[in-house]
Amino acid sequence: MINSVPAPGLSLRPYFNRYTEDAVDLCDVLSSFSAQSKVTLDELSRIMGLPGKPDGLSGADVERYFREGRTQEIANYCETDVVNTYRIWLRYELFRGRLSDAEFEASERDLTEFINTRGTSKQSLAIETKFAMIILCAVMAL
Repeated sequence: MINSVPAPGLSLRPYFNRYTEDAVDLCDVLSSFSAQSKVTLDELSRIMGLPGKPDGLSGADVERYFREGRTQEIANYCETDVVNTYRIWLRYELFRGRLSDAEFEASERDLTEFINTRGTSKQSLAIETKFAMIILCAVMAL
């Protein structure tokens, strides 16, 4: 709307209603919709054994990094948010019973393959095989 770009498809679904079946705000859901019990994405990721945010950069630094032309570092930072959010969502869906063990395992493998195919050496995106195997064994034991 700000840039005067038409988006007629948005009227086909309640896009601006966050409490629909096809949308989930993990922060709200995992805090039981309580502002007092919200944790950050980094905290939640690390509690779950995921890499969390890369060291040395926080959301508060993004504007300064942009002004300094450090856009690749911003992109790397955003990638870690996407990967961590996706992996938390996978666990949430597994917990809810909307993903089977096999679907969860396949999604983790697909993500690992995608990251490895990109040839990334970013520690914050690396999904170690040993860690992935521990998760798979734990899930299979359920």
